[in-house]
Amino acid sequence: MKSEIIFTGTELILGQALNTNAQYLQQTLAALGVDLYFQVTVGDNRKRLVEAIVQASARADLVIIGGGLGPTEDDVSREALAEALGLPLEENPEARLITERFFRSRGIEMPRNNLKQALAPPGGIVLDNPVGTAPGLALDHGSILYILLPGPPGEFKTMVDRQVVPLLRRRLGPDVSVIKSRVLKLCGIGESKVDETLGTLLRSKNPTLAPTAKFSEVHLRITAKASGPDRAEVMIGGVERRVRELLGRYIYGTDDETLPEVVGNILATGGLTLAAAETCSGGCLSHLITSFPNGSRSFKLGLVADLHRMGKFFGFEQDFGKDAAEILAQKIRELAGSDIGIAITGNGGGIYPAGGGSITIATSIGDVILSRELTLWGEGSELRQRVVQVCLVLIWNTLQKRTGS
Repeated sequence: MKSEIIFTGTELILGQALNTNAQYLQQTLAALGVDLYFQVTVGDNRKRLVEAIVQASARADLVIIGGGLGPTEDDVSREALAEALGLPLEENPEARLITERFFRSRGIEMPRNNLKQALAPPGGIVLDNPVGTAPGLALDHGSILYILLPGPPGEFKTMVDRQVVPLLRRRLGPDVSVIKSRVLKLCGIGESKVDETLGTLLRSKNPTLAPTAKFSEVHLRITAKASGPDRAEVMIGGVERRVRELLGRYIYGTDDETLPEVVGNILATGGLTLAAAETCSGGCLSHLITSFPNGSRSFKLGLVADLHRMGKFFGFEQDFGKDAAEILAQKIRELAGSDIGIAITGNGGGIYPAGGGSITIATSIGDVILSRELTLWGEGSELRQRVVQVCLVLIWNTLQKRTGS
């Protein structure tokens, strides 16, 4: 089954609201083995929504429309669907009962404009909305299944689980397939090198293997479509083993794992401790490491100050650069009595670099000091996140060398 989903709402077009419904529906369709090729967002405009429905009808067996089922003038999903299919709208007794139930259960008189929510094309199946005023709708027309769902996330997700999933399972029958994915997360290697190393694996059709570049990371998504979850896992496992053979030393985690979490777990597992001196990241590294229980237990000390005050505190006058970062990494390790010391210094040595520039990161473990100089650009929190991401990669690499992984 090929599907297309349409979300309506000017607040989505303007970026005033985050469309969490989209992700939820995408994951649900994948779990059912329903192929999703297009997702469209349309403002509260009837003409453009009609165009989107007509376009979707030409390339999908299932069209799901989210939002636009309220009682106001700019809620136009029912009207747009009826116009796109050339059908009338008429009051549906079941839909009216659902709308009236919401107000009756709260002892509130229902405004007349809510009767608009009881309209439906003839032949439509009304979908119960137990938490709102807007009934959903399922309509078979011309070999295509159309589903209308209200936009508020609480209502949308409840109806997807209770109404849409059972409906689609019946529609798909016993031979339903599943789509499963696993994400391998890599650091310390660029996307072009990953592409070159994987070669023909990236052209696999099922499972598919797709890289996505993140800052200082590359994520590899392996996706398999199979007759059941066990078979999908076997297919994914085969590709994963091959990727690990080629790129295993760069893989730090999978799926929802994050680099700060993984670093914290390695520290805890190895019984290692960490201290950080941050002169240009505003304590962002210390915050991320201590955000997870294992990282918090392994973190011994964090200092945040400009380079001049750091130097005065530790008794050195080294200018900004590689030497200063390496001295700081060693000094913070000795002060804290930790296994690892890490230092971050930036252009001019300030706590918050303006606009970016030269950044130096150093780690100290015993007599071994590693450092990296780079140029990063950005503003405020974005720049600090970039600095810290590079820093975490260096820590991870340092830990890998120490543990021999």
